[in-house]
Amino acid sequence: MMRKPARLLGATIVVTSFLFGKISLAEDEIIVPASNDTEITVTRFAAAGKHLMVWLAPEYGFRTGHRSLARMLTEQNIEVWQSNIVESLFMPQGTTSLKQLDGTYIADVIEYAYKTTGKKIIVTGDSYAASSALIGAHQWQQRKRSDSYLIGAVLFTPYTYAYIPPLGMEPEYLAIVSATNIPMMIYQAKGSATIGQFELLVNKLQQHNNPVYTRFVPNVMSLFYQEPPTAEMQIQAKALPGNIKMMISVLEKHDVPARPIPLQASATIKSGIDVLLKKYKGENAPIPIKLKDIDGNIVSKDDFAGQVTIINFWATWCPPCIEEIPSLNRLNKKLSGSSFELISINYAEDNKTIAEFMKSVNVEFPVLLDKNGEFAKQWNVISYPSTFIIDSKGVIQYGVNAAIEWDDPEVIQKLKALQ
Repeated sequence: MMRKPARLLGATIVVTSFLFGKISLAEDEIIVPASNDTEITVTRFAAAGKHLMVWLAPEYGFRTGHRSLARMLTEQNIEVWQSNIVESLFMPQGTTSLKQLDGTYIADVIEYAYKTTGKKIIVTGDSYAASSALIGAHQWQQRKRSDSYLIGAVLFTPYTYAYIPPLGMEPEYLAIVSATNIPMMIYQAKGSATIGQFELLVNKLQQHNNPVYTRFVPNVMSLFYQEPPTAEMQIQAKALPGNIKMMISVLEKHDVPARPIPLQASATIKSGIDVLLKKYKGENAPIPIKLKDIDGNIVSKDDFAGQVTIINFWATWCPPCIEEIPSLNRLNKKLSGSSFELISINYAEDNKTIAEFMKSVNVEFPVLLDKNGEFAKQWNVISYPSTFIIDSKGVIQYGVNAAIEWDDPEVIQKLKALQ
């Protein structure tokens, strides 16, 4: 296949921002000639300034929030190139495909963006695309260049786990985390499931004395995940462009090392998702509960002995959580009257959101509120749903970090054996 030159596809279009009603600068689609005669599609949000963000699509692809923030950044004279590398390579959209990228095509886009615009480059991504951004920067560092035009990375709520660990175990990180030495700015959503591990991640990312700046984004679990964006997501996104512009100027004051840290061989990609009741390997003493329910009543529990207790952490934005609610309802009914209790704890959502959700989804068990996510952090929960099974002696025996059929006869048999 012959390598084709970069080209514009169709006419340049002036668009209106979906979220905030402001007119953006011109947007167009370009094709970047990359390695192995591959072509990478890029949506370009043009701007007049000297900085350009190469923004990579996360595992779920670009959404309204990504495009809207890109348009707001152009108003700060920051050009944005958004590219779904996985889609351009005709790979399945998802985390597995992102983890397979070695950074070659990302580095190609970085080089081409500079070659065609002469602007300083920042790599950007959210969720697992944040890891892709770091891998692309690492690959760029390996290449021989006459110009040092990469400034660093701007990341949004990065996911960097090699795999989701079983409940109670600490996560393993992708190899790129320990091989990164570039300046970066991280905007971390306080409602994200990763918040409990954020300090550890930052320490790993700056172990080579590279500057890592951080800012918490309140009241959301992500700036981009929900579609369409919620009102709170819109508010938080609107507050960021000015700060991003300022932080790019801060990152620019630091040097990007000419050579990367050697990238160690990645561990075999595996899954710690427990789709069956598996023996719990973490600290097996449950943490006392003192939370309000959806009616504002305080529910306390510090003695778990005398009955089997299921503690289920969930959220309304989590499809697997919703999927398992009917089977939890059925389990609650089947074990009613026995020494059994089901406690449901909603992660970092307000009463209004949960009340609206329960108008359309029947929830037949108590729902307690972990409004700021701190209680889930104490239990070391990093994925949803996550469920702990405590025996009649008050000891955690099983953990499940996936949706399962809770009224399956085999599950019920195991639960009754804990009484």
